[in-house]
Amino acid sequence: MSATRTRLVPALALPLTLLSALVLSGCGLFGPPTYAYDERSIEVDAGEEFTLSVPASPSLGENWYVADPRPDRDVARLRGQDEDWEDDGGVDGGGGGTQSFTFRAVEPGTTKIKLLYCKLGTCAAKFGDPAPSPSPSESPFPVASGSPGENDREYFIYTLTVR
Repeated sequence: MSATRTRLVPALALPLTLLSALVLSGCGLFGPPTYAYDERSIEVDAGEEFTLSVPASPSLGENWYVADPRPDRDVARLRGQDEDWEDDGGVDGGGGGTQSFTFRAVEPGTTKIKLLYCKLGTCAAKFGDPAPSPSPSESPFPVASGSPGENDREYFIYTLTVR
């Protein structure tokens, strides 16, 4: 009977280890916590990194940009940008994916992070370029109230509180 127990413990250890790793990965222990476009109120600790991850199809000209006014540099700083998309094999000319913006929380305080969403090439800039501004003949871009794609160009505004 003790031989059965000895074999059973290692057999259970691997699934429990994998389950623990999966649960802990959602807590940001294996990378910065990630927030989606609909999580517009963010609280983090000073010194912590976090990522805003938003849906995009860069191959179709759909992009996101950090827009002006930029976040208060005493509260948060942009550390990097990344894009990740899937190639659909040329079936419809593009694939879905995400664009990510990683920030570091610097000191306690509150600031706004303003991302500009541009649908299907409506902004003449590439990912990583400075965010385009409305031309004088255009009215200001609207502030999004729902999901991306409701307008050709819209701002998604996040409120960041650093503890």
